[in-house]
Amino acid sequence: MSLLPALGWWPAWLPRGGSLPHGAWRARHRVVMALLWAHVVAIPLYGMYRGNSLLHSWADTGLVAVAALVAGLGRLSRGWSSSIAAAGLMICSGVIVHLSGGMIEAHFHFFVMIPVIALYEAWAPFTLAVAYVLLHHGVMGTLDPQAVYNHPAARERPWVFAGVHAAFFAFASIACVANWWLHEQARLAAQQQSQRVNTIVDSLRDGLMVLDPDGRVLLRNPAGTALLGGVTPGDHRDGAPERYGFTRSDGTAVTDHDLMLEQALAVDGAHDFDLMVRNAGVPDGRVLNFTATGLPSTDAGGAPDVVVVFRDVTERHRTEQALADALSTEQAAVERLRELERVKSDFVSTVSHELRTPITSILGYLELLAEGDAGDLEPEQASLVDRIDRNSQRLLRLVEDLLKLSQIESSTLTIDRVPTDLREVVAAARDRVAWMLAARDLELAVDVPDQDVPLDADPAELERMLANLLGNAVKFTPDGGRVGLRLTSDDHGVALVVTDTGIGIPASEQDQLFTRFFRSTTAIERAIQGTGLGLTIVQAIVTLHGGSIEVESDVDRGTQVTVRLPRRLRAVA
Repeated sequence: MSLLPALGWWPAWLPRGGSLPHGAWRARHRVVMALLWAHVVAIPLYGMYRGNSLLHSWADTGLVAVAALVAGLGRLSRGWSSSIAAAGLMICSGVIVHLSGGMIEAHFHFFVMIPVIALYEAWAPFTLAVAYVLLHHGVMGTLDPQAVYNHPAARERPWVFAGVHAAFFAFASIACVANWWLHEQARLAAQQQSQRVNTIVDSLRDGLMVLDPDGRVLLRNPAGTALLGGVTPGDHRDGAPERYGFTRSDGTAVTDHDLMLEQALAVDGAHDFDLMVRNAGVPDGRVLNFTATGLPSTDAGGAPDVVVVFRDVTERHRTEQALADALSTEQAAVERLRELERVKSDFVSTVSHELRTPITSILGYLELLAEGDAGDLEPEQASLVDRIDRNSQRLLRLVEDLLKLSQIESSTLTIDRVPTDLREVVAAARDRVAWMLAARDLELAVDVPDQDVPLDADPAELERMLANLLGNAVKFTPDGGRVGLRLTSDDHGVALVVTDTGIGIPASEQDQLFTRFFRSTTAIERAIQGTGLGLTIVQAIVTLHGGSIEVESDVDRGTQVTVRLPRRLRAVA
């Protein structure tokens, strides 16, 4: 039985034997023992039924009883217990044949017992049973054929009877071995699959547990044990929060009812939740993310087991908390910046209002001086007054831009639409920048239609818009250049086009033109004065009128700004 495995060779078509799990072996052994003891009772009764004396029947049953007693001893190994029980069953078959007087039908007992002995799936009892049959049918059948076969032909040709029985018994034995081999292969495949699954589960870096409906832990991998601080699973869900030291990630307590609810939610689909673990194995605490999923139930209508996968997300929680704190700090900083922006806007507005009055007064007195109301001025004095007037005009323009910017930032800038002839707006804007052209060598070309160009608009704001565009064109065009202003009209609206042959704007900077305080590199390099507020104000005025503004510019070739205003006000974004 053990020779071939000891030599390192075993046919693949033969079961190795001895692989039956101990629990399954004990269950089968109990069945065999019950059958054996049943024979101890039944054989004497059968013997007397066949006309044998009570003493004769009990004498033949003695070996069966001894085999049953010895096979039932708990100190014997599996091999000894199963072999002795198998010998007892074979003795039962031989005794029944003997008590029946060799009746052919009694031989079926051998065919029934061989599958019973094959239940052990071990070579020792099975080989012993086969050897007993060979001894009984071969040797005894030859020496005393009448006692074994009870047939007239058996006395003349005992080997024929022995051969026929041997053939039937061989087929029965082969069928038992084949069935045994199939069981063993299936069991080995299941064991290999189980080993693979166990290897995979044990190699997981995430924790894994399987819980029954009562919350008992059926399976837990090493990573899960480590993540839970090495705490031993309890026999029930009750007390788990205290045993493991579970709390919510925000520090609130967790109860047994909470865990039962989480497990119940997992039955209907994957359920995700976080818990803090703090115990002797994890004194500093650890945040674990649990994902629970119900397994298919093997009991119709019964509650399913739940598989729980969990991982350490402490760092993620710390990062999220740090991000939340940083966001809170940033939001507070933004609020402070908004407050500072509001204070700055209020301050600029207040200061601008305070400056506007004295500057207006200065311009008024300068006009009186220039007109000679205080006496005629010498040419040098007139030049100084003119210079003061130009700088005062520039300062007034700056103050007005600051006031307008304050209105834009506080969303208080509004327009008062009235029927307006845009030709008058063009003329007023041209007069508004006349002081800038007085000291420059520039050509200003204004092209307007001969007929009225009516539009519902705010003439004062449009004048400011056009004055800012013309002022920029004058500032950024060298002497000898040309500045143009063209007004056109159609059924859809009007277009105001301001052109110049100035220094132009780099293409990479054109998308920043309407950003407040932005100044192009060409303006900075040539030290051209300005605040960077003009186009911001222009865009706000155009937007309030429902219009659009386009800029086309090439460095050293000039700029064209086109403002389109609709006849009907469009929704302002």
